[in-house]
Amino acid sequence: MSKAKQKRAKRLGFLGKFKTKDGRKADGSGPTNTAKQPAVHQLKDSRKPEDVRKQRLQDLREKQKLSREREMMKRRNLQTFQSDILQRQREFELKETEMQSLEKHVNFENENSRKAYYREFKKVVEASDVILEVLDARDPLGCRCPQVEQAVIQSGTNKRIVLVLNKIDLVSKEIVEKWIKYLRNEFPTVAFKASTQQQTKNLKRSNVPVTKATSELLSSSACIGADCLMKLLGNYCRNQDIKTAITVGVVGFPNVGKSSLINSLKRARACNVGATPGVTK
Repeated sequence: MSKAKQKRAKRLGFLGKFKTKDGRKADGSGPTNTAKQPAVHQLKDSRKPEDVRKQRLQDLREKQKLSREREMMKRRNLQTFQSDILQRQREFELKETEMQSLEKHVNFENENSRKAYYREFKKVVEASDVILEVLDARDPLGCRCPQVEQAVIQSGTNKRIVLVLNKIDLVSKEIVEKWIKYLRNEFPTVAFKASTQQQTKNLKRSNVPVTKATSELLSSSACIGADCLMKLLGNYCRNQDIKTAITVGVVGFPNVGKSSLINSLKRARACNVGATPGVTK
């Protein structure tokens, strides 16, 4: 076939086969098509029958899933939507009633605990002549309760309040002095460090004043500040130069050191001590 005829065949869109000079047949696209054919055969042969079956199975499952979803969407009319909405509304109302009953139960328990606490506090205030309000030296204002102080003052003119700044070993001496100066503007204040010994009797007590206590003494297990507090309570015992007995009550937030204070003053383990709030009853 001449070159003119080949060009004419290409223009007309025919891809007929023609013979080359060496007598072999070739198509109009050139020699590249002959090289592609064996590669396609290799790909087809490399796929195993098991892989083909798995692929077909997966395709079939996807088609079934899509058909099920289409059927479900067809069946979902206005009535089904309304029933779904009503069911969700019932579930929501049921959850709301459960939450309200739970809140009532919690509030009831909290109210009972408040009433029980107030009864015990009232007993302590009525029976005591001097109330020791224990404060944590790390946050004295956060440990103070103005309502407690007001209740003690209103209960009678003979009631006295003494602020005990406990755990002074956890704060620097300069900060302790500033807090004592600040708190003494309102009530008598005593710096204190409770004993940390595990003995049942004869707890160690130091006679060194807090202002002269060294860092080594503060880091020891001995009690510091008990003498100053006992002298203050002894002064309240004197009524017109007559020594009388007084009752001392100890109040304060959990974990401020009320039990440790009582044990240090009595020099014996009269109360249980623990990090869990409410250990001492």
